[in-house]
Amino acid sequence: MKIKYIIILVLVLILIYIALISNGKESDFPFFGKEKLIPEGDYYVGNDEVEDEKPLRIMHFKAFYIDVHPVTNIQFLKFLKQSKYKPEGKFEIERALEKRYYPATNITFNDAKAYAEFYGRRLPTEWEWEIAARSLKKENIYAWGITLQENKSNSLKRIDKPQYVTPVFEYPPNELGLYDMAGNVYEWTDSEYPKEYLIGKNANKYKIVVLRGGAWTNILYDLRVSMRVPFPANRYLEWIGFRTVKEYNK
Repeated sequence: MKIKYIIILVLVLILIYIALISNGKESDFPFFGKEKLIPEGDYYVGNDEVEDEKPLRIMHFKAFYIDVHPVTNIQFLKFLKQSKYKPEGKFEIERALEKRYYPATNITFNDAKAYAEFYGRRLPTEWEWEIAARSLKKENIYAWGITLQENKSNSLKRIDKPQYVTPVFEYPPNELGLYDMAGNVYEWTDSEYPKEYLIGKNANKYKIVVLRGGAWTNILYDLRVSMRVPFPANRYLEWIGFRTVKEYNK
């Protein structure tokens, strides 16, 4: 009987946690809306194993601030209310009200950029995003380190049982304290995908932007910090979100 009651108690606690993280208030999450300073320096980007990620190399970066977590539904709703902006995508207001601390999705590149600019920020370049994801370390293949680890991200564990999107604080942060740098939702960057890697008759018809980070639709291998995914700037999906950065002024 004791074991039965313990199991019930654990299930109740899990349900309470899910309710809190989905519909809590900002004060429930000490890192909500925070940013992290990435200091100026020379950092590694790239990967020698994948064609469009080659080579592994050092780049110099000026200092910048990056959001601790992807922009959430409640933040995007606040932006829409303050700015009167009309999204190009299909951002769902009713769903957003129910899932306030989930990443804002179904928004285009222009929607994400409009949000950032309204608050005096911008989208990160794909390289800024990468050095933050890899915690400034050359050896990190994934946001959590060098080996595949299933419990570190919202990713596709089983083809017949997808995870779907989760709240921004559900999985542990990387070493810099940044959440969802692997899995959950892809993130828009401000970098265009190199045209030399694009094929097909419509390759040059649209603005193609680099997505980073992987989503709940990806297997673990595809969550590499160096992975680059081309995507049309005018399109949107329920597993694409974003985070913003800001210049560091001494």
